[in-house]
Amino acid sequence: MDLLAYWKLKERPFEATWDTRFYFQSRDHDEALNRLTFLVEEKTMNMGMLTGEVGCGKTLTRAVFTKRLNPDRYCVVTQENSAFSFRDLLGGVLQKLDPNGKGHTKFARCDRLKLITERFHAEEKHLVLVFDEAQEMSPGGLNELKLLTNWNGGGQNFLTIILLGQPELRGLVSRLPAIDQRISLRFHLGPITAHECSAYLRHRLIAAGHSHGELFQPQAAERIFNTSKGIPREVNRLAKLALEYAWLCEMPSVMETAVDMIVRDLSRHQTLCAA
Repeated sequence: MDLLAYWKLKERPFEATWDTRFYFQSRDHDEALNRLTFLVEEKTMNMGMLTGEVGCGKTLTRAVFTKRLNPDRYCVVTQENSAFSFRDLLGGVLQKLDPNGKGHTKFARCDRLKLITERFHAEEKHLVLVFDEAQEMSPGGLNELKLLTNWNGGGQNFLTIILLGQPELRGLVSRLPAIDQRISLRFHLGPITAHECSAYLRHRLIAAGHSHGELFQPQAAERIFNTSKGIPREVNRLAKLALEYAWLCEMPSVMETAVDMIVRDLSRHQTLCAA
């Protein structure tokens, strides 16, 4: 019997995926979503910034946020990798909005984008630019984003810019007053709590087809939380391996001993790699 049949699942529950069905609405993730939604609905706040540790769920939160917006009222363009010059970032945005447009200088690209935002505004549509991994931007490239924040009409901005990145993005922004002052809304996404970790495991199991999601014993969930420090990506890694180990051992549920075995094995191999 394979793993899915053994645990009565329709798909694997702890894979690295942006599938919004697996999104877990923790207190912090809910707050991040509400703030981002408020930011774009206001249309007067220029820029927003969402930061968080690696693996805390920024990208999946972004996917849920984008899906939540009405496509008749908002056009969202996401730049997955922001480690480019301002001119190249403009080119990436325009490739999605106006792939047949002409003009490749920085001035020409800014002008094309402004015309697009004006057209959207006339159609009562708002452009949202999302730059993921924004901590990889050069200070000069990040600073030049201010050129896009002065386009407005009727008391509203023509576009909203959202920066997503790791904690070092906050330090980068703080050294650029012209950008720092334009960021009207910011939020740091923290880890999930111990209580949320148990609920997170249940949620993902149910999303994967389990009838009630109660496969991890409380002590096993607690061990996963303590080891992962509440970082969702680490929770997924430990839960995935523990689920497979418990299946191979034919356990009736995932016990703390399964998690302990996985943690010891990972620790041993990390020590070997560091030697």
